[in-house]
Amino acid sequence: MEENKIRYYSLDEAREEIKKRWADVELKKKIEEELGADFISSFKYIDMPRSILFRQLISPDNGFNFFYQESKYIGLKPTVMEFLEDIFVSLNEEKKGYGRLRTKNGCIDIINFHDCEKIPLKDILTKDGKNLVEFHHNLIKESNLDVDIFDMSKWFKSFGKAKDYYYPFLLHCLAHGALFESFILDEDDKREYAFTKDVVFPAIKKIKEKFGLDPIIVKMYPDGQTEEEDLYWWSYPPCIDKSITKYLEINLN
Repeated sequence: MEENKIRYYSLDEAREEIKKRWADVELKKKIEEELGADFISSFKYIDMPRSILFRQLISPDNGFNFFYQESKYIGLKPTVMEFLEDIFVSLNEEKKGYGRLRTKNGCIDIINFHDCEKIPLKDILTKDGKNLVEFHHNLIKESNLDVDIFDMSKWFKSFGKAKDYYYPFLLHCLAHGALFESFILDEDDKREYAFTKDVVFPAIKKIKEKFGLDPIIVKMYPDGQTEEEDLYWWSYPPCIDKSITKYLEINLN
């Protein structure tokens, strides 16, 4: 890997590469031995590689649907890894989006942000007293998409910090699956780039040194999007938008 670069695979490249590596019994054995007890159990009992989308909490927005369709094209099992014990901070735009839904009628707040500040996502309630995680998971069920969802909180917390778990996390994307993600490479975005620089780059470098391969990472979103284009990924397809609108009319009016 070149300095400060991430090897992104196109969909066709990822489809061919994961097929080859999945069939490499010795490579998978070597990876599993390296991971030891840290090998995620959900990767043990499946007869196909997984596509991985990491979200603190998943919702069937356009970004998720895009991931799902790409996973099917490559021939992977759509898999979401959540971190439901992560702390809610409204300054984080992604986390804020779990409580501020982008609908065709504009942004609607379904939680009281002040009351939810700095508590675990799994404990947040909507304004009408429903569990926020269950709310979003019910939307997933309504989408009728076949996806595996795992709360990885215990696994992540067993390591402590991201810089400690990102190497074993990405190692699962060497032959057992592919990660769908867009890491920030813009040095002007100091906070997000610091994560890429201090956490992601060292993990990829370590994998390259030990295995001579890049983890399979598919770029989720194009670079240089406008705010309007970015908002699209956090909005919902028509059927889910309709369901959310109906819920709001019944419960929050």
